[in-house]
Amino acid sequence: MKQFGLMAIAVLCSGLVYAQTDVTGQGSSPGATTNLPDATTPPRAPTRIDSDQSADFDLNGHQAIYRGHVRVDDPEMKLTCALLVADVPQGGGHPNRIVAETNVVIDFTDAKGQTNHATGDKAVYSYNVENGVTNETVTLTGNPQMENAQGTQAGDVIVWDRANNKLHFDNPHMVFRQNLNSLSAGTNPPPVKTNFLPATVEKPASP
Repeated sequence: MKQFGLMAIAVLCSGLVYAQTDVTGQGSSPGATTNLPDATTPPRAPTRIDSDQSADFDLNGHQAIYRGHVRVDDPEMKLTCALLVADVPQGGGHPNRIVAETNVVIDFTDAKGQTNHATGDKAVYSYNVENGVTNETVTLTGNPQMENAQGTQAGDVIVWDRANNKLHFDNPHMVFRQNLNSLSAGTNPPPVKTNFLPATVEKPASP
């Protein structure tokens, strides 16, 4: 098993914004400021990426490729797949495209604190900022399906709009399960008793 800590991939489905700074101060002019984290903000847990076969880094093409039971362990989500390809912008910064393929499984917690389990053959993460507006989506294809406490939702394509916290389904198929925890003991009336004599009926006298 090989472990790789490429921080550029840490953004996958997590909506992180990376600070491009010279933390050590090397190469900075006197008095220059660096974009260091606020002292009051707790440090973010690291993202861990494991793969069983290989990891290749194309420094010219600015691309990272992981192969063989790839596992991404991030504070905001967990992902597994057979192949992970990430386009890393020149000079660092926020990756604009990450593709996970073959047996893709994503477990994440949404803004409401609800756990979601998503599967599909392919997941494409896209990120861009246009006219000051951030667009961040994850598109699942290849028999995509999403399951949570409310039920199972499937479709030809599932688009998770992370910037606006919305889900879109093409040709949706949804099955909602009943929340058994919501049933109270007094919801269903007790069965009607029929094998008894009314109190007004007197027993016949013996001959």
